[in-house]
Amino acid sequence: MGKRYYCEVCDKSFSDNPTNRKNHMKGTSHQRMTKQHYNMFKDPASMLAEEASKQPCRKFFTTGECGFEGWCFYSHLTPEKKQELEKQILKEKSKRKRVQKEQESEPSLSDWLAKRSKTLKREDSKATNATEENVTMPVYTLPPTLLNIPNLPPSVLPPTPDTWENCEPVDWG
Repeated sequence: MGKRYYCEVCDKSFSDNPTNRKNHMKGTSHQRMTKQHYNMFKDPASMLAEEASKQPCRKFFTTGECGFEGWCFYSHLTPEKKQELEKQILKEKSKRKRVQKEQESEPSLSDWLAKRSKTLKREDSKATNATEENVTMPVYTLPPTLLNIPNLPPSVLPPTPDTWENCEPVDWG
């Protein structure tokens, strides 16, 4: 059967030889599909500039269709599409300005340190508020069997309530 060439742009296959491939690449359907593919990736500013430089297509604006589609020498830009392109251009410009401002106004070390200290203070205040509200310290007492034993070692004695006031609670997991 022989090798076949598949053109992804046109979604066609044909016998692969230099003459067939050259004729296909020069063909109007392949060129039209290639142009249509690359037009999808054009930025709105260049599309608007390109369409604004052309005269309006009479057939497209009277009937709503043009037989030449992507090959027409005239503009098929409707007022709605023009507004849409202008909105896209404005969005891109504002986005570029924002990025440029962020790049130009790189924070200095002192600015960064000040911002960092503010966030740390905020986090500390949240943590202390949470611990003060939620944590109640337990009160320990000796079991009745140990009450009668004199001179207990410090490790067996229960901590006093004053001990807990100075300690920070530790989260174990």
